[in-house]
Amino acid sequence: MDHLQSFQPRQITPLRNAEQQGWTLKRYAILSDGCSMDDDIVAAATEEAIRRLPSPGSIDDADTNHAIGFQIVHFAQVAVVSPVFYWQWGSVLAHIPQMRAPWVDPTHFADGKAEVFGCLWEMQIVEFETNCWKETVLSGTENPSTNIAAYLSRFCA
Repeated sequence: MDHLQSFQPRQITPLRNAEQQGWTLKRYAILSDGCSMDDDIVAAATEEAIRRLPSPGSIDDADTNHAIGFQIVHFAQVAVVSPVFYWQWGSVLAHIPQMRAPWVDPTHFADGKAEVFGCLWEMQIVEFETNCWKETVLSGTENPSTNIAAYLSRFCA
């Protein structure tokens, strides 16, 4: 049963934040054994994520998204998978449908499985990011700009 193999950690690499079309995304790559980083694939995944995200809101607007989120580009064994999450209503984590590119055409992202939120390796980053948002942006201090800067500067390793 290959699908029930023992869990093995994978390399998580923080990438430079993407700032495009009003959105700021913290970005990560996850590398499965035998896979290597490819900047063209990361760029294609980010371009597709920006295209799919809703219109950017504002950190000051309680009724919409905050134009801040994070993206994972997972160089997995079966395909390149890229979940994208964003913050809205202060404390709610939203996401766009999973994006997936086959290894035969790894810069062409289509929809992945609609019911999939993420795998165990991706959830490590989601857990870090939710704690980071809570500890920085929702820290109780009065300066949202400082809080956002602190959030955007911290990465899962």
